[in-house]
Amino acid sequence: MVAWRREKYEPLGGPAGGTGGQGGHVVVEATNDLSTLMDFHYKSEFIAANGAKGGPKNMHGKKGADLVLRVPVGTVIRDRETNKIIADLSTDGARALVAEGGRGGRGNTALATLQNRAPYYCEPGEVGIERDLELTLKLLADVGLVGLPNAGKSTLLSVLTAARPKIADYPFSTLSPNLGVMRTPSGEGIVLADIPGLIEGASEGVGLGHTFLKHIERTRVIVHLADISSQTLKQDLRTISEELSLYEERLSQMPQILFLNKSDLLLPEESEEIHNEISKSLAEVFPDPKAITKIMHGSCASTDGIKPLQNEIMELLSKTPKPDEFVEVHDDEAAYQHPDTGFMINRKKGVFYVSGDRAERLLQVTNLRSPESLQHFFHVIRAMGIVDALIAEGVSEGDEIVIGKTSFTYGEGTF
Repeated sequence: MVAWRREKYEPLGGPAGGTGGQGGHVVVEATNDLSTLMDFHYKSEFIAANGAKGGPKNMHGKKGADLVLRVPVGTVIRDRETNKIIADLSTDGARALVAEGGRGGRGNTALATLQNRAPYYCEPGEVGIERDLELTLKLLADVGLVGLPNAGKSTLLSVLTAARPKIADYPFSTLSPNLGVMRTPSGEGIVLADIPGLIEGASEGVGLGHTFLKHIERTRVIVHLADISSQTLKQDLRTISEELSLYEERLSQMPQILFLNKSDLLLPEESEEIHNEISKSLAEVFPDPKAITKIMHGSCASTDGIKPLQNEIMELLSKTPKPDEFVEVHDDEAAYQHPDTGFMINRKKGVFYVSGDRAERLLQVTNLRSPESLQHFFHVIRAMGIVDALIAEGVSEGDEIVIGKTSFTYGEGTF
């Protein structure tokens, strides 16, 4: 604001215009109260509040309220322009600043100098950071159950936990991930996730696999189920292990328990023979055979071998450290905050283009209709060394200079 002190016996009271408040930030916060990102399907544009204007008597404007976007725990935030991960919110209450609000414009009190003690101009507010973000929700589970359709993942989940997923004797009976909690003797809960839709080509988007493979990244242990009665058992195992490796090599190196299911369809000696054969040929099937910590066989339907499997899962989890709970990536602060970089001058067809965040931001907070404000702008530009750089590049009177989207003519009264 431009304002003046108007007090009795103070005819030359001087400037008294307050500075505007800073714009609100956009913050993303993880919470256990939500389970989907459905709210963002119906509304995709969010704007934080503006800062309040400055007032007379040097009153500072109120800061704009921050906009807090609540998302489910397990949400990954990615910048769609740079394709960089901004934050991985994997704990309740975790927060990430995704866009900074603009600085409030200075009032004429703040702009007073020894040379100009009574400026008749003020600055407009600065524009805030604008970003295009992609939100991805990944399930948080300790154990991921993988395997071809109809391998028995949903049945195993229903046996080990209180979950009641839809189970049917045909492929793709599970169309969405299911979660269940397995209780340990001490009462601790272990979260299991049934990852559906894995077939050959899943890592490239075939079937439903590409949609759900991302959920395995969160798990600490993988239980790989396969139908022991399958005529192509080795190929079945190879298909899943290769898809995990193709999607992300780290997945094929995670600790895995191989459980050969449906042994009730074979004679005990046949199941034992196949078990031994697979044990000897791990290198033929798995990209990283050392990741297979245990090979077991049994039946989810008859619960044969389920108790030893449960004990093995608990033991393996006790040896496997938990991943970092909150990973926040801010390699490039300029992505979400206002950077303060230098400048660069490019000459094209006689036009001098000045680029640089500081110069462009200064122009944003300059009232181009105010001669005094423009004079202040040119003074700061000269102090930054831009004028000297233009002279070194060969600028002459009458040449066009472009800063941001505004064009100026070099000469007396401007630069």
